[in-house]
Amino acid sequence: MANNPPNMNNELSGYQNLLSKGEWSNLHPAIQRRFSIQLHNCITYQGEMKEVYLSFTGKLLAQCCRLIGAPLALHCGKNIPIVVNVYPNKKLNGMTWDRLYRYEKSPVNRVKSTKCVLKNIGLVEMVRFGFGMELNVYEEHHAIVFESKRFFWKFRNIKINIPDWLSPGKTVVSQRALDDRRFEFRLDVEHPILGQVFKQVGVFEPN
Repeated sequence: MANNPPNMNNELSGYQNLLSKGEWSNLHPAIQRRFSIQLHNCITYQGEMKEVYLSFTGKLLAQCCRLIGAPLALHCGKNIPIVVNVYPNKKLNGMTWDRLYRYEKSPVNRVKSTKCVLKNIGLVEMVRFGFGMELNVYEEHHAIVFESKRFFWKFRNIKINIPDWLSPGKTVVSQRALDDRRFEFRLDVEHPILGQVFKQVGVFEPN
């Protein structure tokens, strides 16, 4: 695992600067293309989550997190169709990932967050009201991996770190290319006390 290099700026136009040259070159070419493009318009991915798992505590946490923008899927399921829209967020100067989970017996579940680079902090993923998580990004087996370092609340120049036991837990997200179009998405969240609270595995491709 590599730490984020120091030459990050405030604009997330691509991810080359977030990885060492060696790590970037080890990514699958399709992953390189996906994460080196500076988007000016929306791009849409379609696919399905083969598995969406929430523990009992995870379900409670997901409901509570609706107060800060619903950053977590709300229901368990298998083979859930999903549409993901990725577009620039001018306010945060980053990229918003807007996900629509289409459960068979539940209303559409919208999950939304924005990746951006904050000065003196680095790569983060933000939801509403200043809540976010700091991220490490690295290459592993030709996949790109985002791993949480800590969760925080930020208001203007004030930043308060959230203790691990009050956070959802260690969050690891990866994208692994299956071919030049399709990729596997994985999400795992492990709480330091409660154990695994979330898990998702899905396959997607550009619309």
